[in-house]
Amino acid sequence: MNNEKIIIIGGGVGPQAGTVLHNYIIENTLTDGTDQDHLDVYHFSRSSDIQDRTLALKNNQPGEPASGMYRTFKIAAASIDFENRKAVGGIPCNTFHAPAIFKIFTEMMGEFSNTITIVNMIEETIQSILKKSPIVNKIGIMSTTGTRNAGVYSKKLISSGFEIIEVPDEMQPELHNSIYNKEWGIKAVSPVSNTARTNFEKFSDYLIKNGAEIIILGCTEIPLAMPEREFKGVPLIDPMKLLARALIREANIMKLKMD
Repeated sequence: MNNEKIIIIGGGVGPQAGTVLHNYIIENTLTDGTDQDHLDVYHFSRSSDIQDRTLALKNNQPGEPASGMYRTFKIAAASIDFENRKAVGGIPCNTFHAPAIFKIFTEMMGEFSNTITIVNMIEETIQSILKKSPIVNKIGIMSTTGTRNAGVYSKKLISSGFEIIEVPDEMQPELHNSIYNKEWGIKAVSPVSNTARTNFEKFSDYLIKNGAEIIILGCTEIPLAMPEREFKGVPLIDPMKLLARALIREANIMKLKMD
């Protein structure tokens, strides 16, 4: 029997973010050089069944995306059961981790608590930042309006003693539009459009000028526009990369590459 846990990607939230997470898992896995030594990854991308998370929060319908993702993991659970193995799962969407949505989802997942462990991407990100806390005080955050309004990162970071820097209220709709715009936004266009890249450079400049010592890319598509490790000398924190490493750690810690 294979004692390694299977990794489940609850994708489709947006679809390209799931493929990036899958790639991060491959990049951060130690193997003996063969295909067969890679971790087993079940990547389910079911966008049609998962309501937009920001819209769900705005309309006070957090159960909609939670239920859709639960159904995705129920399908995954059938595969896990067939192989008689256990799994660890992650969801590459920051807004999905808003407490109103994530709490409903984890309660639903109690049905599979003996076989599937869910990794919380926000917790992994915050724990990583806490390790840097002696040298970091001011944290910039770029995110969807849903993530921002729900305080997905800010509430926990503020309670941990950090100062949070975000773009001003009047600039947030432009940031959100740079993610969602159907003609040139990062969810709609691949590769990333020049307009979106230019906008995220502008938002990053604002955060840095206002004292940000690190910047959290708080939407899983933003790293598509800002793929570098730092911008103008300020580290860019990619929560999805931290999620990938956590999934590997939980599946088989011996296969986690040194960072």
